[in-house]
Amino acid sequence: MYTLTKVTLSFIAILYLLIPGQLLAQQSDFQITQEFRAEYNELINRVSNAISTEELDEISEEISAFEAQYAEHSSLINAAIYPDTFDSYLEVLESNFNTVNANISVIDQLNSRVEVLVNEMDQFRDRISEMNQEMGTLEDQIEKSSENESRQATLIRQYRLNLDQRDVFVSEFLEELVERYQNMDSSVRSEISESSERLQDNPIDILKTILSEYIELASSEISLDLPDYVSMRAQQAYFMDVWDRIGTRLVETFAPQQSEAEKAEIDELLESWLEAIDGNLWATLLVSFSENEIELEPFSSSEEFNRSLNSYVDESYEASLESNRDEDYQKFLNFSSFWNNTVKANWGELLTTGNVLSYSDISAIDIKLNNWGEAASTTSNIMFILLIVSIAVIVGLVVLLVTKKS
Repeated sequence: MYTLTKVTLSFIAILYLLIPGQLLAQQSDFQITQEFRAEYNELINRVSNAISTEELDEISEEISAFEAQYAEHSSLINAAIYPDTFDSYLEVLESNFNTVNANISVIDQLNSRVEVLVNEMDQFRDRISEMNQEMGTLEDQIEKSSENESRQATLIRQYRLNLDQRDVFVSEFLEELVERYQNMDSSVRSEISESSERLQDNPIDILKTILSEYIELASSEISLDLPDYVSMRAQQAYFMDVWDRIGTRLVETFAPQQSEAEKAEIDELLESWLEAIDGNLWATLLVSFSENEIELEPFSSSEEFNRSLNSYVDESYEASLESNRDEDYQKFLNFSSFWNNTVKANWGELLTTGNVLSYSDISAIDIKLNNWGEAASTTSNIMFILLIVSIAVIVGLVVLLVTKKS
């Protein structure tokens, strides 16, 4: 009995020693899997909420440490998370990390792009403001110097130079817009659109400002020459061409909620600009011909100007065919000189780029002018008189020779 009791006590003692160890081991395994899950979920959340590459770099190091820490317990973890595995968990974590990293890289690139655009808009706005101040100062000086023609002429030359510089500056800006937005895909435009609120002035706002100021310049009472207005019309035509190419993309990028209204406003400003230019252009063009003794029928559009030119040449040609007056030939010489030496030589390129006359319009006048020249020169009184004089001289010489022989 004593022996049995002793054996029983010994067995109980052994169980007492073994059971806490097993419980402790089981508790330790459970703790490892619980900590694995907790740290894994924390990493997943941190990756999803990361907003910078710096933050992702820090998380990347922690993922590496996490993998190293639990790799030796992978079998235990596999059993606890079956049918998933330790490796599949890491693959999901790595995939999420790569996706977020790629998105943040795109955002960083977009931020850089927007930052560059912000700086460009700021620089452009500042330079335009400087030009506006310069033009305003010159306008005041021109107005005050009205009694001094020499001083006023100098100021007007400077004013024209500033207009040319402004045109070049704006043209370069438009070329940059074309290069940037003409072939930009919709996804990039959408990304820029989402960040456009960071711009103090976006390209649409700046274009409106430029057009408003151009309208004011075209409507100015400062007396400019015909090439100035033709140059303005050429600039307007170039502006219109650029707007036709990228206008829709710009409003969809920078004014997606009211793109149609914004586009319509720009279209209206372009038309107003053209009207302001033409108000001075046609009157100045008519005066320029009149000052050279070429009286054209009044016109107020490119079509009417071309029609007036053709009417003048056609009527003059018919008159030359019907009469033998020297005035007809002088009229031809006068028009031909002004047409070739001034209109074509000095204004030709501006007239075509400004949509005042096309190359075919100019060629048609050239052909008619050639016909007019032939008609005027063959029926000229001068040519007839020279012929009579020549005959008289020949007859005189013959008579003189006969007389001497007699």
